[in-house]
Amino acid sequence: MAIIGEIRKHYWLLVVIIGVALLLFVLSDFSRKRSKQTTTIGVIAGEKISAQEFNKKVEENIELQKVNTGKDNLTADESFQIRQGTWQQLLNEIIMNKQYEKLGISVSLDELDDLIRGKNPHQYILQSFTDPNSGKFDQKAVSNFLQNLDNVEPTMKKRYLALEKAIITDRLSTKYNNLLTKGFYVPAAFAKRNYEESNKMAKVRLAGVRYQVISDSAVKVTDADYEKYYAENSYKYFQDKPVRDIEYVVFDPKPSDEDIMKIKEDVNKMYQEFGTTTDVPTFVNANSDSRYDSTWKKKGSFSPILDSMLFNAPVGAILPPYDDNGMIRIFKIMDKQARPDSLRASHILISYAGTQVQNAKRSKQDAIKVSDSIFAAVKKNPTSFEAVASTVSDDETAKKKAGDLDWFLDGGMVAPFNNAVLKGTVGDIVKVETAFGYHIIKITGKKNPIAKIKVASVDRKMEASTKTIEKVFNDASNFAAENNTIDKFEKAVKDKGLDLRNSDRTDAMTDKLPGVDRAREIVRWAFFEETEKGSVSNVFDTDGLYVVAAVKTVVDKGAVPLEVLKKSIEPLVIREKKAELITKRINNQFAKLKDINTLIQEYNVKIDTSDISFASANIPGYGHEAKVTGQVFSMKNGQMSAPLAGDQAVYVVILDTFQDAPATKDYENQKRQISMNFQARINQVMSILQDKADVTDNRALFY
Repeated sequence: MAIIGEIRKHYWLLVVIIGVALLLFVLSDFSRKRSKQTTTIGVIAGEKISAQEFNKKVEENIELQKVNTGKDNLTADESFQIRQGTWQQLLNEIIMNKQYEKLGISVSLDELDDLIRGKNPHQYILQSFTDPNSGKFDQKAVSNFLQNLDNVEPTMKKRYLALEKAIITDRLSTKYNNLLTKGFYVPAAFAKRNYEESNKMAKVRLAGVRYQVISDSAVKVTDADYEKYYAENSYKYFQDKPVRDIEYVVFDPKPSDEDIMKIKEDVNKMYQEFGTTTDVPTFVNANSDSRYDSTWKKKGSFSPILDSMLFNAPVGAILPPYDDNGMIRIFKIMDKQARPDSLRASHILISYAGTQVQNAKRSKQDAIKVSDSIFAAVKKNPTSFEAVASTVSDDETAKKKAGDLDWFLDGGMVAPFNNAVLKGTVGDIVKVETAFGYHIIKITGKKNPIAKIKVASVDRKMEASTKTIEKVFNDASNFAAENNTIDKFEKAVKDKGLDLRNSDRTDAMTDKLPGVDRAREIVRWAFFEETEKGSVSNVFDTDGLYVVAAVKTVVDKGAVPLEVLKKSIEPLVIREKKAELITKRINNQFAKLKDINTLIQEYNVKIDTSDISFASANIPGYGHEAKVTGQVFSMKNGQMSAPLAGDQAVYVVILDTFQDAPATKDYENQKRQISMNFQARINQVMSILQDKADVTDNRALFY
């Protein structure tokens, strides 16, 4: 009681002490976390790249990709690839610009102008300003475009500036590569040596004892054997960036039997209602997992069974619920017609403010007057259509092709335009209004009509219910909580019969794992500083899949540890052990009688007579044996070798004689070959410069 009394007496002091302790704990944790934060996404050759700067470049590249592809939005995968490409773009620019600066390589304004408007323009200009119909380059179109560059729409100007930058980059790269290739010289002495080494032959007799004469099970390897092999060969196993071996289990919420029964009940109810509705599009949009589709479908648009059912049903018929690859569908035949599959037309577009044409400025009243005037003129003189379309149309793309839109699928244009071409005959000139403005259309082609149908479908995906999803998530959460070490994780996977998946040698910027398309958060977790070898994750939600992962191996940049390599190098260690055993047995025999013929009796091998080239390092009947070939070419005429351990066998070789290369004074072929080999390695320059640039990559901390 006395102790309790003392505590009560100093109650406020205790509160202060505890409060201060908590505050210090929070501040220390905050300080620890803040120390790991950075606004620098990377450092390249000493230049810091801020996250803000990097993201700005990514957004620019995304917008450019949208313009080039005509897409309003990109998929997550496309955006990720652009982000990756932006990093590589920065690597190339920063590293190579430093090289260009050191060497004094540049592209002057006059040189750039010549590459764009000169007699021999750059290939990018040729590609962009060549008429796709005639295949001819239009030099005048380049000049006209540049004169009006400040007046073209912003997206078009961005595309051109990107093109100009690409031309400069390509020109700088060409100059740099030319400097490297033209600066390479092959002295005659080098060419002569290459000729002699390539054509000098060693005439030998040899016997090879293949490693297969000893079974793997007969060889016992120890830790010392692994350590010996690793000490001699670790230079071969260098990791240029950190990687992780990841194991994971996917919990997929699939619909239960109860879910499927409920879905079918709902669909059957909709089937009854579908037959009485008077507003089919509204009913579909209100009840279906997909929007109402009013396009015409030809045979082959559906699976063979559905095709037969739909095309043989009368207009107005409603098909009973049908399981179409995991989706329950109800179809109603809305219409049937014989329609051409493809149409062709040319047009002159007169837009006005408020249409879907950007930067359109004229009023609608002016557009009506202009379009009426043009329509009357081309109706009177149809042969003038192409010339007018090349000058006054507001469709810049079609304008370059005299208004020609080429062939398009039935339904491929906006409805008023499509219907006008469909209803008219080839040669007709008609006028329609769409969301883009007024079109004066010349119908130039139609394919033969084929049977088509228009169908409405109410679709319901066979998906798991909320109850089922919650159960699967709870199962995944319990699994992660109960198996928080890799030993428990692997045992539980085996005991429960789960599908264990692996992603070995995963680098920090991987975005997909086998069976998991959106895996960035899993990979980022695997590379967190606090995630150690053997760590098991909490549950990741990746597009409806629940994933629990474990880090099996951590490999940082540098020599890969022996424990990581042990399994993969086991066959090589066994081969080394076999080489030791075979070599020892041969030496024991040679101690009694140094005669190559003894190998025939002991190992049932034959003695081959072969010609060996130092350059090819190939032993006929065995394969590439560089180390053995090198040892042969260091021998003397008539000498018999000690046992030589190669990749395929242990060899005993008798060198009968060397045959020198035929005498010649012409080494031009060798010079060309050496130069070509050097030029082929120019592509490796960037990776070499990148290795020397001391690159720090923090991207995994940001996304």
